[in-house]
Amino acid sequence: MSTMTSLELKPIAKRLRREFESIMRDHQSPDRFQWDWWHLPGRYTHLRTPAAKFFSNDSYADLVAGLEKFGRETLGCPSISPVWLSCYVNGCEQRLHADRPHGPWAFVLALTPAKRVFQGGETLILKPETLSFWERNRLNVAGGAFEESEIVDRIASMSGRLLVFDPRIPHGVSPVSGTVDPLQGRLVIHGWFTQPSPFVEGSLKPLAVEPLLKRFDERLGDAYEELASALAGARPSTGTIAFRIRISPSGKVTGVKKLASSLRSSSVKQTRSEEKWLTRLVENEFGGMKFRSAKNSTQLTLPLSFES
Repeated sequence: MSTMTSLELKPIAKRLRREFESIMRDHQSPDRFQWDWWHLPGRYTHLRTPAAKFFSNDSYADLVAGLEKFGRETLGCPSISPVWLSCYVNGCEQRLHADRPHGPWAFVLALTPAKRVFQGGETLILKPETLSFWERNRLNVAGGAFEESEIVDRIASMSGRLLVFDPRIPHGVSPVSGTVDPLQGRLVIHGWFTQPSPFVEGSLKPLAVEPLLKRFDERLGDAYEELASALAGARPSTGTIAFRIRISPSGKVTGVKKLASSLRSSSVKQTRSEEKWLTRLVENEFGGMKFRSAKNSTQLTLPLSFES
């Protein structure tokens, strides 16, 4: 999970907020008439609409470009799903749920007013440590205290805040109270980062990189089988982990950086060990490779996805 204020997205969020207020303050505007009251008993209750239909073409295009740039640079995901705009007023909420087929990362960009009058509306995310609850809380088994904050993170909807998380982890939105005015409610842009795949930026062309990527993919398959055997019956982690590999003009690898990881298993300790193992593997394999010479340096972004 990551919360941040993206320098590129913050001015876009402000512009979208102004457009939202302009439309919603015009009581005769036909643009107001496209909201869907999405109510599924025991699951979801809030207003929603496709963001592409609500905002101007230019503003929506800038939003998509900003999100895609963030996805490429931070997560190794060059694409996003269609984007939703949702508004939460009194009684709105999302019960805990998981989104499995949409993409490896979910995002929520808050357009909520800077001065909030409502209560609630926090994004609720089950802490990954809950998977190892008994292992990490042996004293609680003997009668120690236990609080909700030990298993659930609550992230307030703050204007301009970008929240990124693994959508397989149960998450939701706490009930909103205090206003029935959409202009004063919890307002968010949300969707999923999609299609994690290798891509290059710089002088080298994709065709020059593909043979070495294929060689690494073959090595990864063999190495992961060795890892699975070494886990002594435990299932390997699933999810996506991304790396950025820097290549000098001479074709030498000058650095490997881990970007983000959504790897998960039934043991937090095991997952962290696998992340370190994969990082060493990428460093060792690419550190010994020789790419073609080029006029300038190149960055190779390498996301690796593992499914059960």
